[in-house]
Amino acid sequence: MTTSTKTEPRRIGGCLLIALLCLAAWALSTAIALRDPLKLMLEWELLAVFARSETHGWYRAVMTMVGCDVMIGAFIVAGAGWLTLLAWRKSARFAVQVQAWLLAIVVMRTGAYLLGDYMTHVIGIAIAIPLDGFVQAVIAAALGIPYFRLSRRVHQTFVNA
Repeated sequence: MTTSTKTEPRRIGGCLLIALLCLAAWALSTAIALRDPLKLMLEWELLAVFARSETHGWYRAVMTMVGCDVMIGAFIVAGAGWLTLLAWRKSARFAVQVQAWLLAIVVMRTGAYLLGDYMTHVIGIAIAIPLDGFVQAVIAAALGIPYFRLSRRVHQTFVNA
């Protein structure tokens, strides 16, 4: 008769706690930063101008870039909520899903930047495209993906099926 010993998950602490707090702070700052672009997107007068055929290209480009930023921000906040649930349950899926989430954010930010750059070249008006969201995503992925992939503490903490 063989007895299998089920390993108890470790408590969340150390560098893992710091990494999770950094992800939570990033999601919170993103949620706070979404207030102004979301308010802009929900102005009925601005949406009515956006739908008119005589609307200038620069206006459509700016509104499209703001819309992309809002969608990506909503994805960051919703993903952080899902990851919080997985971390609370100490799910074994947490490490893989946080890596996929970080990579997806980089891909979305890259796509939004390239779309904005393309749109500004098409309309022929130089619009400054902010890089701060892209840089944040790249830094978070560059630090987070290797940590969540290689850390023994992460693999010993998140073991519940």
